[in-house]
Amino acid sequence: MKKVTAILSAALAVTIGSGVCFGFQAENAHATAKSYNNYMTVGAQKDALAIEPTTILEPASFAEITGKANSVVLTPAADMSVTLGGETKSFESIFDNTLKAKYIPVVRLTSDTVNGFIDWMNNTYTVSDIMAISSDLSVIQALYADEVCQIVNTVYDLTNKEIGEDRYWAWQYLGDANAAGCNILMLDAADKNLPVAAEYISAMSKVCWGYADTKLEGVSAVTAGCYGIVSASAAVLSDTINTFTEDGFARAQYIAAHRGITAYCNEQSLTSLAASVNEGATHIEIDLQITKDQQILICHNPSSNGTGSKNGYYFVDAKAEQMRRLQLVDYSNKYDDTYPTLQEVFELVRGTDVILILELKLDDGSKAAVEKLKAIETLKKITDEYPEMDGHWFTITFFSPYAEGMKEILPKVPVGHLGGGHASLEKEKNRLPWNNEWAGVGSDFAKKMAFTRKYNMTLDETYQSATNSTALSFLARGYVQNTWTFEDLRHFEAKANIATTNKAEECALLAKEISTKAITMSAEDYAKGVVEAEFTTYNGWVKSAECKIIEVAREGNTVTALLHYTQAYAYGGADKAYGLYSKPVTITIA
Repeated sequence: MKKVTAILSAALAVTIGSGVCFGFQAENAHATAKSYNNYMTVGAQKDALAIEPTTILEPASFAEITGKANSVVLTPAADMSVTLGGETKSFESIFDNTLKAKYIPVVRLTSDTVNGFIDWMNNTYTVSDIMAISSDLSVIQALYADEVCQIVNTVYDLTNKEIGEDRYWAWQYLGDANAAGCNILMLDAADKNLPVAAEYISAMSKVCWGYADTKLEGVSAVTAGCYGIVSASAAVLSDTINTFTEDGFARAQYIAAHRGITAYCNEQSLTSLAASVNEGATHIEIDLQITKDQQILICHNPSSNGTGSKNGYYFVDAKAEQMRRLQLVDYSNKYDDTYPTLQEVFELVRGTDVILILELKLDDGSKAAVEKLKAIETLKKITDEYPEMDGHWFTITFFSPYAEGMKEILPKVPVGHLGGGHASLEKEKNRLPWNNEWAGVGSDFAKKMAFTRKYNMTLDETYQSATNSTALSFLARGYVQNTWTFEDLRHFEAKANIATTNKAEECALLAKEISTKAITMSAEDYAKGVVEAEFTTYNGWVKSAECKIIEVAREGNTVTALLHYTQAYAYGGADKAYGLYSKPVTITIA
């Protein structure tokens, strides 16, 4: 089994601030424990990627802990001492003299050492900005169960697992990790199926790390979609990062059709969802409402106003049959659409690789929906009817009761954190508000980290300069950002894992993946540094274009390279472009 190691963050430099506290968790530490509540500023690397990966170094000696890393992984013994290169020091002294204010500390734990670490965090030194790695899920569960150690972001080490060929191989581990309170899964970068698993893990709003022994493995992990690169060699990490000198994405951005395709279809209709699949959207975002007879229908608003009728029927006050007699007319009446059931949506998309993002509107977290109609229990009942859809959907929500309900009733399913805690203003409808302690978390980094950790949430933010600049600082700690909602193709400039957009159809013919077919070319042609290569668009068409050759490794006349294609697009009346890298390609120089 490969060892997990430290974080050398490649995220954009962000000033997070000092002296900020995680909140309720840190306050539960014993009065005798020292406390350190700062967040390490995440420094930028010298690559040109739109979303920079986190690089992670495992030092073989204390002397290797230098400015070359933003974070360091150490393996403590049960007494929280660390031995490297024959030298032993206490973790407390290492933290105070070497790590504090310079690195995000990372500890690798086992069942033999986790209790010692928990005791250390409770009684010796409570460090807010800290991470832990383990191949034992019970260790991660123990950390999450402890009131103080619940603040520890965790990594599930799966490097001893052979990755399956099917993308949903990862679901069994992703779901279990989510239930245990873990956002990061680490896989072996040498495994040929890493790209399949990494692409899926990221599609499900989790972070994938790849352990790399060589530069080629590191580059393969980045282009597979890993947002963390782990190695025992600082040279491997720097050589990997230095490979990406061209602007763009290491892996194509995910495109989520917001309420389906709305350019020519009624929003959230079966027609719009089918169009989303045909246009090549990787995800479809839809909103759930619950009816008086405990059926789940698809609609953004809590009533039929705006999409189906001006009479204002509230879903919670009407039966599903009554609501489904209404025709959707927000775009056109020619489709004869009505509000779909969640079952109909599942029937439509099952058999595809489209991931559903289910926003838990459900009468905006009202008391009626939560307590009387038992919205999350109803969601579970319906999804249990479709076991083949496991791992094909995750949720997002503004409302605390649904975050709490998902954690209790559907713990394997990731939940996306929409901005900050929301309390409804419609008191006359007896709304059930969020816990006031977290209402309006907004951009407060410390509270948001505590909030996301408590509910094991990912982030979903509006596109703002401040929000976008902090995205990679969260990424270094295991949270991807799904940015919403775009009215043009501006999302290709955003540091978003999943871009939720009302213009998914405009992405259909843009490049999604460059072919990795082996290439044979003359030395003269190779010297030109470019080659004509095929690529697949989001909607599955195959095109070809000139790509730049970026050499990664060479042995005789055999070159392993990346291809880089500059994709043209437009928004706001201006011509734009973004780059896209291929996975490693073999080029034979004849």
